Amino acid sequence: MSERFDLAVVGGGPAGSAAAWQAAQAGANVVVLDKADFPRDKPCGDGLTARAVSYLQRMGLSGELSRFHRVRGVRVFSPSEWELSFPRRPGMPDHGYVARRPELDTLLLKHAASAGAQIRQGTEVVGPLLDGTGRVCGVELRDGGSVRADAVIAADGAYSPIKRGLHLQSQRNGYSAIAIRAEMPIERPDFDELEIHLKLRFQGDQLPGYGWVFPLGNGRVNIGLGYVNSYRGWQKINATDFLGDFMATLPQEWALPGVADLKKAGEVRAWRLPMGFTAWPPWRRGVLFAGDALGAGRPTSGAGISKALESGLAAGDCAIAALTNGGPDDFTNYAQRMEEAWGREYRRGRYFHKLAGYPRVARAGLAALDSAPFRDRLLRMLDQQAVQVRDLALDELAVLAQQLAELDVAVVDADRVTLADQLLGAGEVFAGGDDGEGLFTLEKHVIGMRQGGRHGGCSRYLVVSEGKGG
Repeated sequence: MSERFDLAVVGGGPAGSAAAWQAAQAGANVVVLDKADFPRDKPCGDGLTARAVSYLQRMGLSGELSRFHRVRGVRVFSPSEWELSFPRRPGMPDHGYVARRPELDTLLLKHAASAGAQIRQGTEVVGPLLDGTGRVCGVELRDGGSVRADAVIAADGAYSPIKRGLHLQSQRNGYSAIAIRAEMPIERPDFDELEIHLKLRFQGDQLPGYGWVFPLGNGRVNIGLGYVNSYRGWQKINATDFLGDFMATLPQEWALPGVADLKKAGEVRAWRLPMGFTAWPPWRRGVLFAGDALGAGRPTSGAGISKALESGLAAGDCAIAALTNGGPDDFTNYAQRMEEAWGREYRRGRYFHKLAGYPRVARAGLAALDSAPFRDRLLRMLDQQAVQVRDLALDELAVLAQQLAELDVAVVDADRVTLADQLLGAGEVFAGGDDGEGLFTLEKHVIGMRQGGRHGGCSRYLVVSEGKGG
């Protein structure tokens, strides 16, 4: 005889634990099922952004975060060196952390249990349980048993057994990043910034990705890299060798171990990060998807923990609200919430993903970002300081035009939109309108550049055509 719950959550990572906590503290009868025994490792960059910290604070975990290594911002190498502070916004923290996943995920799972959720470790879910109408009404277990529930939240990772069992076709074309990392000792005093290295090349091509060096404290670091699969030669990359090549570019005085030794010690871990919605709509009758099962990785950076927490909290809330007020056949409220929160960002991300896969475009974009005048103006705008987008003048963007000169570029009149209109949404680098005509638009390969403002003149745009696909 199978047990029955209001809600069964598959996966005990950040998304699943957040969903279970949200539902349990609202009074629901919740069970969390995970095939692992915690603490367990999970390949990850381990970085907690300020936004991720805000969700953990919201869950009442502020006092628990001090166990992790605190960071105050980001240091970027493009290859020029520059710093980003976490933005100071009302009600938001101005710091992040680096938290090893065994400790973080165990903390979150125990927090869900403290809210009343039952935790079943070492319990592997192999697929959904369906009723006579095809609605998900529980899950099937590896041991031959089952768990029934009024609703299921699939937070079971990039290779979600629930999603595979339903043979889902997403209405939106998501994509993947490939990431690899290793933890290791370092001959360097502990530091308090996340370090990002944007100049990531393979066989002379600039890759759409970055390397990182994140401090864990106590003389240890998490070093890794990631790149998206829009690069035409991504399958030719040996990720382990590539990690070794990246580590070889770091200062010799750090005395880092060799990648072969790290691999032998089991410290090298690679994974696939789904991004841009790989399950849309984010629900089917009886089931909601969250975290990597949804393809929730942040499009511009791949950051997954904050998105996992956000989607998990939303899924838990929306599941219980729907069950209370209508039943398990319609979780439209969850789709609406995700679309409102992420829809524009993820549409831009899909365009950017494809465009950045062209090495020449990626190289030109990096060169522009490495230009101090362009970068400083952009960062000031994104930090919501006094400068206005409409005041960006051509001379401050000229370096971008120079770097694009090697491409097939034509300058055309365009008075239908302005750069300011394209740069909608504070804090978003790759901004654009709801119709997808953003800073980067794949169909027309448009990179907006306004000639006007203080220097007068008409609005003009650089139209970039790569081959005959533009």
